[in-house]
Amino acid sequence: MKRDAAHLIAVALAAATVLVTLSEASAQPPASPLERFRQLEFSPAEENFYKAGWQDRVATEFDVINHAELGALRTALKDEDPLVRSIAARALGIRGDKDSADVLAELASLDSQYMVRIRAVEALALLKLKPEAIEAARKDKHLAVQWSANIVVRQAASEIDDAAVLRKAFAAGIKREAMGSAKVGQPAPDFSALTLDGKSFKLSNVLGKKPIAIYFAAFDG
Repeated sequence: MKRDAAHLIAVALAAATVLVTLSEASAQPPASPLERFRQLEFSPAEENFYKAGWQDRVATEFDVINHAELGALRTALKDEDPLVRSIAARALGIRGDKDSADVLAELASLDSQYMVRIRAVEALALLKLKPEAIEAARKDKHLAVQWSANIVVRQAASEIDDAAVLRKAFAAGIKREAMGSAKVGQPAPDFSALTLDGKSFKLSNVLGKKPIAIYFAAFDG
């Protein structure tokens, strides 16, 4: 009898321990957008461009741009991981964080990784600040940085608030099931988007009425 009672007490204690552990785990706050970016199975590194996981990268980018705290993004500009510096620079440009301009200008000229320099230059163009840093990037040692700087120098001088257009587009979110729906040899799936001047575009409104070419110059990084 005593043995049975002792067994029941032991079982009860074990169950209580499990409940406490589960309670502590559920009480922990969810990972921040930047942490989820760090934890991607396939990071946006060049060697992963043609591997699985691109949907996770796109969804996480939306999450970082829409929901990451500005303070965390500013801190991430000095992160040891260049991929984190890169996504932080992109997000801060789109978010219109002018307080980051000085650090972004420094990254645009001094960061050791060319992709970070590209993202910093793009961010400065969105902020329409530090034109001297953008101009200097046109003579960068890496051709990809030069190319990007030559593209965004016009954007920086434009009166269009491209950052606001991008914020609106990202705020609309993205449907996971829509990713990868376009197939070679199949009719293009209908979609809606914003043009560079902020106007609405819907493929079905022009499809079949005139020739159309859709070009995406996106870099997964």
